[in-house]
Amino acid sequence: MITLAHLSDPHLGPLPAVTPMQLAGKRALGYLNWHRRRKSFHMRRVADLLVEDVKNQTPDHIAVTGDLVNLSLPAEFDQALAWLETIGTGDDISVVPGNHDAYVRLPWDAAIGKWQDYMRSDAAGARHVSGEPVFPFVRIVGEMAVIGLSTAIPTPPFFAYGTLGPAQLQHLDHILQSLEQTHLYRVILIHHPPLTHQASRRKHLSDSHAFTSLLEKHRIDLVLHGHNHRDMYETLPTRRGLTHIFGVPSASGAHHGYRPAAQYNLYEIQRLGGEWRCSLSIRGLSRDGASFEPIKELIISP
Repeated sequence: MITLAHLSDPHLGPLPAVTPMQLAGKRALGYLNWHRRRKSFHMRRVADLLVEDVKNQTPDHIAVTGDLVNLSLPAEFDQALAWLETIGTGDDISVVPGNHDAYVRLPWDAAIGKWQDYMRSDAAGARHVSGEPVFPFVRIVGEMAVIGLSTAIPTPPFFAYGTLGPAQLQHLDHILQSLEQTHLYRVILIHHPPLTHQASRRKHLSDSHAFTSLLEKHRIDLVLHGHNHRDMYETLPTRRGLTHIFGVPSASGAHHGYRPAAQYNLYEIQRLGGEWRCSLSIRGLSRDGASFEPIKELIISP
């Protein structure tokens, strides 16, 4: 049996010191929004409590689907790396970036490149261009293939959409074709929800139709996303069966907020005869905010 934990959107605080120059452009709006309401909802104490509970469940692997930072300040990427290191190594965790991790355009090495150990392929699948890992990345965890995608691009003020792009979609198609020759359970990590109705046009995945066409063409068992800060579940009928699509609330959300409090999902995946069985446990912040507790359990498949 393989156990996979999924958390997302920790929006780690507090914000580091900010200079007036750093607040030019889109960051100024994000800075005001943080101090107006987000900092009272995204609590580092809650994120750390969630991590402690995840560790107690001893998963085989942990998926983090983006938005570790808030304004893409250089110091935020260091802070997020230190937080990831409290959870585990790059062998233990797979990370894909979110729109806040690409809030403004920065050099790779000054931004999400600091997390590259958590976004790398296994040796057989590694591809690099100019020293930067190329998405998608592929990791094999037991009998499970974890495929990480990046939808993180800088966007204009008031927009938070994401894009995969033709090159990434083409490479994903090749990866999924190669996996057809294996018996592996297949999990895709992506920040933006993949279906067009799951987010407004201002916040959606711009090439969702191209992405869902690939999901319909190949067998994918799970798609895990973040972005909406909500517990979400959809199924996508395909020629190969159902693809199950799950989103989770923010990993740092307090109860007194404008979105649901923090939760994470824990998947137990095992092969029974010729079929895969996947069950889900949802764990959430207790009402007193002192611990995480079971919220719901589901049998996803068969």
